[in-house]
Amino acid sequence: MQSTQWKRLGFFAFLDTGPPPIHQNDYVTLVMVHGRGGTADFFVRFLPLAGRLGARVIAINRRDYPGSATFSEEDRALLLSTTHDTPAASEHADHYMKARAGEFYDFLTQLVKSEELPINSIVLAGWSLGTAFVNSFLAHAPSFDSESWRLSQYIRRVIAYDPPSLAMGYPFPDGYYFPLNDPSISPEKAMKIFPLWVTGYYAHGDTLETLSLRDALDEPSPTITRMSHEDLASTFHEPPILLDGSDTVIQKSGVDRGVFSRLREAALFAPQNAEIAWPNVEFRYVWCDRSVWLMPWGIWSFGAEIEQARKDGKRIRKHSIVRMRGANHCAHWDEPERTLRLLLSDAPSDFDIRDVAKL
Repeated sequence: MQSTQWKRLGFFAFLDTGPPPIHQNDYVTLVMVHGRGGTADFFVRFLPLAGRLGARVIAINRRDYPGSATFSEEDRALLLSTTHDTPAASEHADHYMKARAGEFYDFLTQLVKSEELPINSIVLAGWSLGTAFVNSFLAHAPSFDSESWRLSQYIRRVIAYDPPSLAMGYPFPDGYYFPLNDPSISPEKAMKIFPLWVTGYYAHGDTLETLSLRDALDEPSPTITRMSHEDLASTFHEPPILLDGSDTVIQKSGVDRGVFSRLREAALFAPQNAEIAWPNVEFRYVWCDRSVWLMPWGIWSFGAEIEQARKDGKRIRKHSIVRMRGANHCAHWDEPERTLRLLLSDAPSDFDIRDVAKL
């Protein structure tokens, strides 16, 4: 039986199940990157399932989260400079996200070497705001390779797991509702409303007009209302989401400065007159259709962008779209086995995920 442990490598503390009990050195290692205010413990329900599914699961705490490195004064100054109304603000935000990509690259490189991971075995998945960080990794990592070391041969897939449209850099539609941007309530009240709002279940239609912007279903109830005090204490971490917290600042700057949009484009499309970097690495977009409206809006925006890129003759990374019917933004908590099987699988339709689209 696998024995999960907290470990530390480079900047990051992480949960690690270790290799599956019986393997032929060809197992998949799923590396999970959490979102805004969540922690690696939000994926704890994956851990006892990993061995039975023949996989290894690693869940990272990003910087500023428990056990991982806090940001230095220099890092904080760079991040806060992205909020200033200066020509350099956008460049500083780009630099900040590239630095995070470099940290993930170094972490995965050290992991491969210390754990002797198999070729083509790593699946890197970013949940929610974590998608922006894995997009940054895919956008920048090819530039970190050298003649003596190519991490690309170990990366099987990068997954955007139920990203909100803002983490992908897509603009909000007219008439949108977002508690953190609601001028009618205080920032403190917005922070209390947000967890209930984002972990609810919603009944959306197939058009912008039929998105449910505010009101979650009564049943199933929001995920956090069914979590114990102990679970809430371990899975949520407040400092990075305070008004001047690192996730709050980069979320706003990532959108306002266009950084998240540029990262998405760099991850998905080749520059003009160039080939796709790391062409064997697939990009998978997983969306949960009962998540808050930002998630269906995001996938619609993604689909429209891919369609237009194809018409324009752009070189597009190989990719797939997977829809989890009936799942909300916390599928890893409410439906851990179904979700883990999806994230691990090369053919997720095998597991009643339904709607798997190759565009």
